[in-house]
Amino acid sequence: MDELDKRITCSSGHKRKKSFQGSFLQFLQDLDCKHLSVCTPDDIRRFLIWKDFSGKTTIHGVHCKHLGQKGEFDCFCPKRLASGTVEGVINQLVNIFDDNGFGRYWDIFSKSGNPACAPIVKEYLKLIREEQASAHVLPKQAKPIFLSKIKAMCSYIDREIKSPGLSLRERYILYRDRAWMKLQFFAGDRASDLSLVVAQEVKVLNDNSGLVFQHTFGKTLRGDKGKSNRFVIKKCDDLSICPVQGLLDYVNFCQVSTVDMSVGYLFRIVSEKGRVLDKAVNYSVMYERLRYYLSLLGIYEGETPHSFRSGCAVTMALSGAAENVDQAMKHIGWFGRTSAEYYSRIHTLVDAGSIALRLSQVANGSENIETVFKEQADYSSLVHVFNKE
Repeated sequence: MDELDKRITCSSGHKRKKSFQGSFLQFLQDLDCKHLSVCTPDDIRRFLIWKDFSGKTTIHGVHCKHLGQKGEFDCFCPKRLASGTVEGVINQLVNIFDDNGFGRYWDIFSKSGNPACAPIVKEYLKLIREEQASAHVLPKQAKPIFLSKIKAMCSYIDREIKSPGLSLRERYILYRDRAWMKLQFFAGDRASDLSLVVAQEVKVLNDNSGLVFQHTFGKTLRGDKGKSNRFVIKKCDDLSICPVQGLLDYVNFCQVSTVDMSVGYLFRIVSEKGRVLDKAVNYSVMYERLRYYLSLLGIYEGETPHSFRSGCAVTMALSGAAENVDQAMKHIGWFGRTSAEYYSRIHTLVDAGSIALRLSQVANGSENIETVFKEQADYSSLVHVFNKE
């Protein structure tokens, strides 16, 4: 029991939830010494407005020249929380009251229940969405990273590895980063999930043409209905970006350096003294490493580890490696079409592109199309069958 409780309380999700709840309770205390049992829907809205002051999404007015643009600009337009963030805050508030016995419903007549579920709170979210839609605020998406930048980073690492005078710690980090980036792109995996890969789950294909990975634990893999994410990585002719070769080089270096990679986490952190620890490298570490390489090469454009997944999805869509969303979902491990379409933009890049091309080619025959429409689809001009005249 103690071990189970410890795993729950030490999880990052539990810590974030506890921190958010503490912030909300402190807000209520500062608001006329209120607490959960007397909190009203208006108090929920006040909290949302208070949180809104920390927003980073600029809501440009209709007369602002920066309307529809992303980035920081010298204008006086207000900054707000993104509508998706507001929705997330409301969901957290709903869960807080639900966990404390208030249910997931607000009775407008008795004014009891879960105030975060009140219609007035839903109306607040609706207005936020409409305001940001009218300001042409687009959903934030990771900037895709493509093979050109991966080649540039790997070429830099190739040169650095050969440099004399490197410590084992520095050399290990270079081998690890190179393997991680190559694998991350061709797998299209979540950065946080890839960091949790253990050596025992990696298997080689019978014909030695590639490797098989099978995730059973990750952000969306929590043992529900036996879900798992299995994907295959094949060898590339171009060894400079080959994920299989990159991973094998990394493991071979570890073995030569007497680091046992037969069990445990595949990608590990290293101490300041150069000791490779049996702890998984996390998202923030790889984010800093990615930003370091791109900045050093002068090609950093705001990419994050999510950019690998986005770049993989877009590359599959444009190269024909994935002919439809379902194929992309199967390789990358998406369980919902919404995420697959959001990251890959496959409908925009493939379907819309081909439609636009075909549409441009029918300009010469547009008169025939109009004639067919009038004859077969425009019924408004037809005579009434029972017209006396």
